[in-house]
Amino acid sequence: MITLAAIDDDRMLLTGLRAWLGPVEGIELTATAATVDEYLDAGPAPADVVLLDLNLRDGSTPATNVARLLDIGAAVLVVSTIPDAEHVLATIEAGAAGYVTKDNDLPALVSAIRDVAAGGTAVSPELAFVLSTDRRPGRPRLSAQESLVLRMYASGATLQATARRAGVAYGTAREYLERVKRKYTEAGRPTRTKLDLVERAREDRLELDGLGPLSWPAAPFWSRRHRRLGPAGLGTRRGLASGRVQT
Repeated sequence: MITLAAIDDDRMLLTGLRAWLGPVEGIELTATAATVDEYLDAGPAPADVVLLDLNLRDGSTPATNVARLLDIGAAVLVVSTIPDAEHVLATIEAGAAGYVTKDNDLPALVSAIRDVAAGGTAVSPELAFVLSTDRRPGRPRLSAQESLVLRMYASGATLQATARRAGVAYGTAREYLERVKRKYTEAGRPTRTKLDLVERAREDRLELDGLGPLSWPAAPFWSRRHRRLGPAGLGTRRGLASGRVQT
């Protein structure tokens, strides 16, 4: 049984969440609170997963909220109505295991909760978009092909298999990986081996081959009064040895 806590200052939403999750097997909502302070002060046994609203009205900092919950041993899944890129990135860097918007449907939310409880990550379309458009100095700008080859190679494929699946020549795939190493190193994150590449993919929450993002929902699991956001953009109404490449 996965124990779940939810922290959100919308009391009606918390009531609805309890009703929605009631019939779901294997997940039990054990605590709700309007703030992290309220949740911690109540002193419940830490839930396996805490569903945390990104922007609480008590003035708390999203990244700090994540860190405080991690300190008690909970995994954190962040949710919000609007994907505020700056704060979403801050919570992921603070250790949150995933992010979803409140207009995902119930199966998507349940899938994300189970992934996080199992020690994985929940990479929703919104989080994938925020990560892919991160242009801070520490995050190199990879081309679409460089990113594709990195993700396939970091997932455990050999270079030969990566080249075949990416539809490029072996030498081209090798050159893409060398460019990726260079770009990360120039960004202040030295990358020389396959283990380094795997670590960079994990740090940047790049979608690894075979671990696709959550499917886009048909209907919101949260209140229908929230506007819908499409996965392709923010604010629209439509919406992770040697320096030689291993072969």
